[in-house]
Amino acid sequence: MKRKLRIAVIVVAAILAALGLRIGIAFRRFSKVEHASASVQIGQRRDTIVKALGKPNYYAGPCGVIHFPQKDCALEYIYSHPFAPLVPEYYIISFSSDDRVIEADWWSSP
Repeated sequence: MKRKLRIAVIVVAAILAALGLRIGIAFRRFSKVEHASASVQIGQRRDTIVKALGKPNYYAGPCGVIHFPQKDCALEYIYSHPFAPLVPEYYIISFSSDDRVIEADWWSSP
């Protein structure tokens, strides 16, 4: 019985450690987005945004998933808080058809 209990404790500890590591990485990544978002400028190329912020963790695709974008929006990147949608904080960047930023803003769901 002691052996089974020890194995169970090790498995649970490994799961908790992996979960903690994943949450830590998610918060570190979100912190990077928070700090780098100030440098995002209208007209920047998409590859520059990916270099600065990384790939979006929530959504990348057609516009209008969370908010109503500008009419000329062709692609949308959404970076979210690690606990979204429980903590509904999103950074949304909209791109034109020529891969240039046309809109970038923080958005919170009511």
